[in-house]
Amino acid sequence: MTTVGSPGVLAAVAVTLLVVMYGQWRNRSTRLQRLRSRIAAVRELIADGERTQTAYADASDPSSAHGRFLQRCDSSLREQFGDSLASRIDANSGFEWIQPVSLISDEQVFAWYDTERRLKGLRRLLLDALIDLASLDGCWELGSRF
Repeated sequence: MTTVGSPGVLAAVAVTLLVVMYGQWRNRSTRLQRLRSRIAAVRELIADGERTQTAYADASDPSSAHGRFLQRCDSSLREQFGDSLASRIDANSGFEWIQPVSLISDEQVFAWYDTERRLKGLRRLLLDALIDLASLDGCWELGSRF
């Protein structure tokens, strides 16, 4: 026995399913794009910090170079991740270090140490973002199988 409303109900279910799947795809796509952008920004900050840190030994004013790095780092983190994460990177102070032989002045030592501390936080942030990206990529693979 066939019911009169069956084709309409099936069409409505199919359209609803398509809308839901499109919404999920769009959400994952947006999240993936945002994560890739954040990962690129953190990688650039790490490279910038490493270049800046290398220049401290030869710098006549390492405090100024360090201050410029801090400004670049802070503004990029706030733009990409928000205020709370930028504050968390700034507050990360649990770092063990040995004074590099090439650094002589107290300014050089402070700038190097503080940059290294921030780089440690940035590397941790990069790892978290890569783990998040891997879990999202896993969702894509699962979704593409069904």
